[in-house]
Amino acid sequence: MDLTTRTWELSAACRDEDGELWFSRRTLVMAMAICTACPVLDDCRAAVLRREEGLPKRDRRGIIAALTGAQRHALEHERKRQQLPPPDPNTTDRGPGRPREPAPCGTRAAYQRHLRRQEPIDDACRAANNRGACRYRQTGTTEGHSAGS
Repeated sequence: MDLTTRTWELSAACRDEDGELWFSRRTLVMAMAICTACPVLDDCRAAVLRREEGLPKRDRRGIIAALTGAQRHALEHERKRQQLPPPDPNTTDRGPGRPREPAPCGTRAAYQRHLRRQEPIDDACRAANNRGACRYRQTGTTEGHSAGS
């Protein structure tokens, strides 16, 4: 396929059809039938997707390459979605369905996890919880900075 010369258009089944055929609801079935039987359907589809790239759905009108404007919009977004690289498992963005990494021992979160799971509490977690409780009594917060700053 050569999208720069567009010579494929000379073989298009629609080349001698009335242009209004592609934009009327009354002739939708006939337009789809012509497109579906076209020998250059794939070339046409590639060209229209390239031409309409980035356009909103409302600006894609008519039947082109046997697709409605909404179908072409959906196809573009599906192709973009499939081309995204797989998520890096080392990123902090878990995404849906990925379990969260447990907090490391030596933190209040790990201390709370031990309590929830009824696990033995190690010295590092106990010390972290005690520091947090002491900080809370002094400042009113468990954050590392003083309250009000």
